[in-house]
Amino acid sequence: MGRLSHSRGRAPRVLLGVTGGIAAYKALELVRLFRKEDWDVTVVMTKAAKKFVGPESFAALSGRPVAHELFPGNRRKAVQGAVEHVDLAVWADLVVVAPATANILGKLVSGVADDLLSTLLLAIPAATRKGGRVLFAPAMNVNMWQNPAVQANVRQLRQLGYRFIAPAQGELACGAYGAGRLPEPAVIMERCRKALAPQVGNRQSGIGDDLTGVRVLVTSGRTEEGIDPVRVITNRSSGKMGAEIAAAFVQAGASVTLVAGPVSVPLPQVETVHVRSTDEMLEAVLGRLQRTDILVMCAAVADYRPRQTSRAKVSDRVLVLELERTPDILAAVSRRKHRAVVVGFSLDDAVARARTKLREKRLDLIVANPLDTPDSDRIRPRLLFPGGRTRTLAPRTKYDFARELVDVAAGLYRRRRNR
Repeated sequence: MGRLSHSRGRAPRVLLGVTGGIAAYKALELVRLFRKEDWDVTVVMTKAAKKFVGPESFAALSGRPVAHELFPGNRRKAVQGAVEHVDLAVWADLVVVAPATANILGKLVSGVADDLLSTLLLAIPAATRKGGRVLFAPAMNVNMWQNPAVQANVRQLRQLGYRFIAPAQGELACGAYGAGRLPEPAVIMERCRKALAPQVGNRQSGIGDDLTGVRVLVTSGRTEEGIDPVRVITNRSSGKMGAEIAAAFVQAGASVTLVAGPVSVPLPQVETVHVRSTDEMLEAVLGRLQRTDILVMCAAVADYRPRQTSRAKVSDRVLVLELERTPDILAAVSRRKHRAVVVGFSLDDAVARARTKLREKRLDLIVANPLDTPDSDRIRPRLLFPGGRTRTLAPRTKYDFARELVDVAAGLYRRRRNR
């Protein structure tokens, strides 16, 4: 990719805010990537950030003084002007806060200006904010990130035009596991490129785009069909893919409802409707279809059920079952009048069968994944669209694919909405 230039012919000016998190050291690599592209970079550090990384390191990499005082006195300013926090806010073409702690998000929501970074964030011109050129890359403990107060702050900031780069999942500095890691600098760099390139950043959907107000319904897990009071017919689905998709939509700002059959993984903190049988899942989906903008049918529905269910525990030495097909939820959705974008999944080695399912059930997208994917935490997805278009993606974790799917589904939704 070629180097970006500002509309005035000069290199982009980037203001990098660094707050007090253990991931602050990763911001050094981000500065290196910015400078490799010849972007002008000024770093603003909070008092807590200096506990993790020295300002001298950022100054050496950026080639500019680090700004960290609201009233700098005789210190050489990062940019010239009478009021530094205002001058910095106006100077920047792009503002990135990485890592962004829960503290800085809460300050901005509340309009608190008690240090240089919080003050200049409030002084950023509306055109920069509404143009999608203020990015936050949160990094914190998973429980902090999932706290309703923090999520409410994120939603409110999205509504005001601020953009977010979703935290990565993995082992955190505190030893916990979950979403909260600062995304890799290369990931943040790519989002910065998109934000500075209007022809890309303003037309391409993504996990960082604002999906506030978009109503998403995700099915996950497996269904169980009773043989008797203690035995069921089911499958081995863990529910992990659906859980990751629901979490990814939440991080993109959507209003998410999860219809979950039995699962073997923790579910994200979203509105959840627990079901067990295929009939119960069918009822839950159809009952919410008219209030849904994007429907992702990720659940592994049991294809068969006993024609008759015993009221008592069966103790016959030989048990013969007569099976019948369970209701086809996607087919039922296709017969209803609605405006939702519908995404289906096909666990099958035959792409032709997936394309038939796409056509017959009038889907907007189907994700085909071969049966022999060796790792239950990974997926080898092939995206099939109406009209014959196909995208084959490299194998990846379900966490990463969920964010790719949100990007694709958001684009389909926007095209549907703009018709």
